[in-house]
Amino acid sequence: MKRLITLFLFAIVSAKALAVVDIDLNGQHYRYLNPVRLSLILQVNAKNGDWYWPASAIYKIDQEYTESLRQDVLQSIDSLAVDLSVNDDKAIALNALRQQVQQWTLAKRLPVIVNKNAARVDPSLNPMFQDGNYIMRLSGRPTAVWMSGMVSTPGSYEYRNQHTAADYAEGVKLRNYADPDFVYVISPRGEVSKLNVAYWGESYSQLMPGSQIFVPLFSWLLSPAVEELNEKVAALAVHRVLQ
Repeated sequence: MKRLITLFLFAIVSAKALAVVDIDLNGQHYRYLNPVRLSLILQVNAKNGDWYWPASAIYKIDQEYTESLRQDVLQSIDSLAVDLSVNDDKAIALNALRQQVQQWTLAKRLPVIVNKNAARVDPSLNPMFQDGNYIMRLSGRPTAVWMSGMVSTPGSYEYRNQHTAADYAEGVKLRNYADPDFVYVISPRGEVSKLNVAYWGESYSQLMPGSQIFVPLFSWLLSPAVEELNEKVAALAVHRVLQ
């Protein structure tokens, strides 16, 4: 009996010592029984394909982290809507945003540059992945941008060369209480920027293919709570796993 207990405890310790790295790479499952570097993952699994590295990303599946961010956004929406009539335009705008955020597929976006050549030659761009579950998305050059927030039809839109954020915002139907002056752009690398789309200060920066454009709520009465909500939604969008 004592020997069985010893073997059982040894099995537990061995299992804990084993670092299992599970990776969903473009729908294919790979498992490593030890910590693994990015260069090895890409060398083996990304040797074929014309990948557009700026649009490639890796996420860690951490539902507690991402769901806490989502719930924080939803609570902020509910706090702003609590005293409004359901037929109020503000309430309708808030509810539309709430439904979008609820439907987003989320995973923790890691601040990792995914690039096979860079990982091979630069140790600082070749991180080690410890035990856990990961999602890696390798992509060819994207043909779409993604719009969310105060747009009547959120989703993917055709990417157009030399188009700015203002061009996209002008080309779609916006909801009441859409901010007329600014949008948030989330680049494929996960970088967030707030760009002016008004005629008096329009940013002429071209968007990268695969970018997200979040059209924020207009900060009625200069409400800091609305501005804070917009910032939270833009930050949450970094962790979207786009389908």
